Amino acid sequence: MSPRRFAVVGSPVEHSLSPVLHRTAYEVLGITDAVYERHQVRSGGLAQFLQHGAGRGLQGLSVTMPGKPEAYALGAEADETSRRLGISNTLIRTGQQWRAENHDVHGIVAALRDHGADRPVTGAVLGSGATALSALAALSELGVQSVLLSARSTHKLAPLEELAAAHGLTVQQVPWEEHHEVLTAEVVVSALAIDGARAVAEQWRSRPELSIPGVLLDVLYDPWPAPIADVIQRAGGEIADGLEMLAHQADMQLRSMLAVPAAPVPEMLAAARRELARRRRDAPV
Repeated sequence: MSPRRFAVVGSPVEHSLSPVLHRTAYEVLGITDAVYERHQVRSGGLAQFLQHGAGRGLQGLSVTMPGKPEAYALGAEADETSRRLGISNTLIRTGQQWRAENHDVHGIVAALRDHGADRPVTGAVLGSGATALSALAALSELGVQSVLLSARSTHKLAPLEELAAAHGLTVQQVPWEEHHEVLTAEVVVSALAIDGARAVAEQWRSRPELSIPGVLLDVLYDPWPAPIADVIQRAGGEIADGLEMLAHQADMQLRSMLAVPAAPVPEMLAAARRELARRRRDAPV
């Protein structure tokens, strides 16, 4: 009997730790009839991949950038979070169709709660795009009432402002040249890519005084410590990293893909950290 096939797709995807997380869960849970693959799928190519490419026969997908809007559009049905945000990071085959799910929001909420975020009143998101949108939804789920938003391209904040308004949140847009002001919030999520994060961190290091939030989640995890997380950690702040977020969202994906009650998150996270350490040891100097 052929094994059930699952995969992570995106571009780039070679760095993804999803195979480590999912395969570790298979091992711990004793799942022997499933395999987890990795496939490069560029923007605009997800439907073609699933219909005519190596994606034929897959039972479920973890979808990373840039395919999350496409994943949502392909779903004949979708969970409430996907419908609210218009993006999905998971596709589950249902007969000849797909169900789109978004577990990024859960991943962010769970990672922040692990670090003491308990009913914060104020939150902030640094950056824009799909991850920033999920971060804002997560802050709303945690109970924040007002949010600070800051991005280099202010027009890209429009979807976040619309989502905040839909949730009844008070929004203040922080000018990019004053992005350090987001740190006055109780809970902060940095959704910046590595180049932008390096530039922000360099500016923050040069400030004589810097506000320290109750907890900051940096969605980056490789390299670690990520630039922004490093600045806040050195200043004594509480840090959650993107790998914790990834493990928690993989937990929910595995529940949907395999119909298991829960995934072994501690073991998955430990395996992913070991893999990151191995990559650093083996990296050319």
